[in-house]
Amino acid sequence: MKSLLLASLTAGLALGLVTRAAAQDDDARAQARQHFTTGVARFEAHDYQGALEQFQEAYRLAPHPSVRVNMANCYEQLDRPLEALHHYEGFLAESENPTPQQRREVQAAIRRLQGQLGALRLVVAPDGATVTIDDAETRRAPILTPIMLERGTHTLVVSADGFVTARQQVQIAGGDTQRVSIRLERGEDTEPAVASAEPEPTEPLATAEPDPIPEDEPAAYGAEGEGMPAEGGPGWSFTLSAPVVISGIATIVFAAAAITTGVLALDFNDQYEAAVVRVNSAPNEAERAIAREEGLSAADNANTLSILTDVFLITTIAAAGATIFFVIVDGMPGDDDDASARRGPDLRLGGGVTPEGGGVSLTGRF
Repeated sequence: MKSLLLASLTAGLALGLVTRAAAQDDDARAQARQHFTTGVARFEAHDYQGALEQFQEAYRLAPHPSVRVNMANCYEQLDRPLEALHHYEGFLAESENPTPQQRREVQAAIRRLQGQLGALRLVVAPDGATVTIDDAETRRAPILTPIMLERGTHTLVVSADGFVTARQQVQIAGGDTQRVSIRLERGEDTEPAVASAEPEPTEPLATAEPDPIPEDEPAAYGAEGEGMPAEGGPGWSFTLSAPVVISGIATIVFAAAAITTGVLALDFNDQYEAAVVRVNSAPNEAERAIAREEGLSAADNANTLSILTDVFLITTIAAAGATIFFVIVDGMPGDDDDASARRGPDLRLGGGVTPEGGGVSLTGRF
């Protein structure tokens, strides 16, 4: 495949070097032609690095899209698929009238290389943080477009002033998109430091018996326990009847469902916005079509989940209202003890005052 591409484009390049460099002097044209010829010879001798350098110089002296294919062939042989893909796509973008054979061969090479590469979508906080990939490529948050990487393990280092540097390894699969979220933690201590020295000894606090409560004054303690309100005293009681329990559980379940679908809807909305950015910044129509399809799918999912969220919210409100209704009805006065026992456990919420302070207590009868 690679030799066929090289041979089929050599003749076209020779003509292109002449037509595109017509305005250049004879010496520059001769140098470009010589570098290209030397590059072909080195490629056939399996000196791919040397061939690449010659093709790069020929392209610099007399730019022609066909030279990009030769450089892409070299990068493939050097096991650098990302650079190879860049030059294959550059050939299709710069070529005005490629032959059908050239277009088929280059498109096949692009599909082959895309299987060796994966996309990394990074969500980094805070904005302005520096992301270094494999100690080489550097980006700055927010990163709005996916990063193309070779399949395999890659190391990410995220840093920002005033934050703890994060290091994370990600596994990239060929032809897939990996989403990674990294949120840096602030470097300042959020809790007071603990002294390393032993605390100085202190005098024990004096204790005294509390003053007895005069018999002619009402006790501040409940009759059923210290700090608890007395039976029939201030407070509010309700019964855990079956309707209260069922409607309460339904309220919790529907609220959890609303939160889950709401979070998923926001995530799909983020994917849709990212796809819009990719459509506007894609270098070719193939990537734009992929981004457009992913954006439409994300938008449909976001819309469906938003509708479900609204339904769950309405159901949560209705269930919460039913719970309150049953609590009020079952807590109305006039029921005897036997009826309360038949309905379920009776809980009592009230307040109490003690010599040390006040408090709220919950008592029950089962």
